[in-house]
Amino acid sequence: MTAKTKDGKEIFKDSKIYMPQATNSRGDAMVYGAHFKMGYTRDTSLQPLQTRVETYEIKFPYEDAVKEKDKPPVREIKHKEMDVTVELRYQLDPAPGEVGKDSFVYYKTTKTVKVE
Repeated sequence: MTAKTKDGKEIFKDSKIYMPQATNSRGDAMVYGAHFKMGYTRDTSLQPLQTRVETYEIKFPYEDAVKEKDKPPVREIKHKEMDVTVELRYQLDPAPGEVGKDSFVYYKTTKTVKVE
């Protein structure tokens, strides 16, 4: 997920990796180590037919300006619009790779967010 101003300056960038659980999910086998046990593992995989909702708090770029002496500064928002791009990719390796070579784009959308 990337947020950029209209002039192309990057404001915010974040990425998350969704992976299957680190367990074989079998009750008949003895597994060693806490990272292999289901009770200690959080499921961060993308499940079929389920919606995953992520929330991000992005601050618009601002500047504190002193308008009058002996008064607190006034916060002015420098850019009132930003383009937010969300991209969902399948990666063959946990390290980010080249799109088309070892990373494939499933979904990509860009929306404009405004402060009014």
